[in-house]
Amino acid sequence: MIIKWTEKINSDIDYYIKKKKYKKIIDDIASILPDLEAGNFLGDRLSGFNLPEGAALYKVRIANTSANVGKSNGFRLIYYVAVEDEIYLVTIYSKKDDERIPNDAQIAMLVNNVLEF
Repeated sequence: MIIKWTEKINSDIDYYIKKKKYKKIIDDIASILPDLEAGNFLGDRLSGFNLPEGAALYKVRIANTSANVGKSNGFRLIYYVAVEDEIYLVTIYSKKDDERIPNDAQIAMLVNNVLEF
């Protein structure tokens, strides 16, 4: 599988790095990339989204090692598995950062941006 970083996830990472208490976010994300590249889809499959046949959307919990909290209080990474063996990292947010948690409509819009890519 080929991992592709979207503009949205890059801006999310920049946002958290600037907050200074999330300095290890890139390492935290990197911890799951080998599994994704090997085709081991981590996390919960999200349903209710209009996706192409064979595509999937997942949300995986990732520990925030900068704050020494486990996965339950860490990050949520949403990624899209395309039919062409590509994985798009769509967005990431901290569970404790309420104003940045996307709703289903926002997630659908982000996935549509990936599909139009």
